[in-house]
Amino acid sequence: MNFSDILANAKPDKDGYAYAAPDQWKQGRTLYGGLTSSICLHSARLLTGEERQLRSALVSFVGPSSEYITADAAVLRSGRTATTVRSSLRSSGSVATETLLTFADCRESNIVYTPSTMPDVAAPRPDDVLDLSRAGGPAFTCNFDLIPVGGAIPMSAAPVPDIYWWARHKDVAARDTELGLLCIGDILPPAVLTMTASPARVSSMTWMIDFVGDSWETEAGWYLFRSTADAATGGLSTQHMSIWSTSGAMIAKGRQTVALFE
Repeated sequence: MNFSDILANAKPDKDGYAYAAPDQWKQGRTLYGGLTSSICLHSARLLTGEERQLRSALVSFVGPSSEYITADAAVLRSGRTATTVRSSLRSSGSVATETLLTFADCRESNIVYTPSTMPDVAAPRPDDVLDLSRAGGPAFTCNFDLIPVGGAIPMSAAPVPDIYWWARHKDVAARDTELGLLCIGDILPPAVLTMTASPARVSSMTWMIDFVGDSWETEAGWYLFRSTADAATGGLSTQHMSIWSTSGAMIAKGRQTVALFE
């Protein structure tokens, strides 16, 4: 089941919506975090009728999500400038993903600043796509086209934890959309995995993403993603993240905390 079908087949359930949890979207025993985050956003749109653009998402991956999943949402405050919505995803009755979503219109401003420059990398070519799911990667990666283009790769014992790849949805209908971008925004493996020499167990704990631009258009659905670890100590790693369009426009900035089990 592709991304668009999962959302299109949402069914009303009590105070929210119920969704399928296909095995092809799993990362170990849980669903891929980008998918659960976008399900929360989808439910928030359906239940609140909010139409302003998504500007920021604060996501806490509370527990595993699998089997029967439902999502609900409630407006915390709606003002002239912005609306804040809480949306929760439950798996078999237990909270799995908790989100705070901020929506706001674009407004005129005298302050304009062009964000950080995109790394100088080769343009994405479909012939270079890596089938990570067949190479032993998580099952959910079968839903995306992935092209490593810079930094290090996981399990390469790299001295600097930095990674950047081109990525896009295989599902053409998910490309250049708000929901599709939130789903793919967490696509990269944690940057700290580039420092290991063998497979290591990790789990995303939190994720924050701020959408910088007013347009998310990009050529053929491709975005360049970069993650760089700030520190890894005490069984936790923190990292900062960036997303660019093929034209070099900054699309989003993010941060993440990852649990390490090695």
